[in-house]
Amino acid sequence: MAKNYLRKAFFIDHAVQGELLRKAATAWLLSLAFVGTLTILGWIFIAPGLEQLIRIREFLPSLLGIMIISLAASFAVLPVLLYDLIKLTNRFAGPVFRLQCSMKDLAEGKDVKPISFREGDYWLELAESFNGIAARLKSKHPTAEESEILEFDTLVRPVPVEEPLSI
Repeated sequence: MAKNYLRKAFFIDHAVQGELLRKAATAWLLSLAFVGTLTILGWIFIAPGLEQLIRIREFLPSLLGIMIISLAASFAVLPVLLYDLIKLTNRFAGPVFRLQCSMKDLAEGKDVKPISFREGDYWLELAESFNGIAARLKSKHPTAEESEILEFDTLVRPVPVEEPLSI
């Protein structure tokens, strides 16, 4: 049922996908702050010891060097994480977007072609269910063009005339 085609855009549903990206970026920032805090606390209490905190100026360059390397590594991972998240969300935002467009057309009385999603998309069953509903509605309610043909048939069809009674 699924056609093998590429979507033209990864960012389909800006509200849903944008919110997921914001949540992922927030989680990333929180984890970065947490790891940074733990690194500083570990450095203070384990490496030089608490008594060496008085001479922090001696140890500050090495601590800053460690933090900068950690921050750079984290920033290198962030674009990969966000790109992967966009690809993942595209697998459910795309099908829902196509379904929403087809439902809108169906509600407006337009002729709707059966929809199919890509292999690997989520909610493939939604396409099957929608196609069943659309086919059922189409069989009960003919399109405007089919209605015109039916009206024409009834106008052109000869009306049976009763034969006059013979006296």
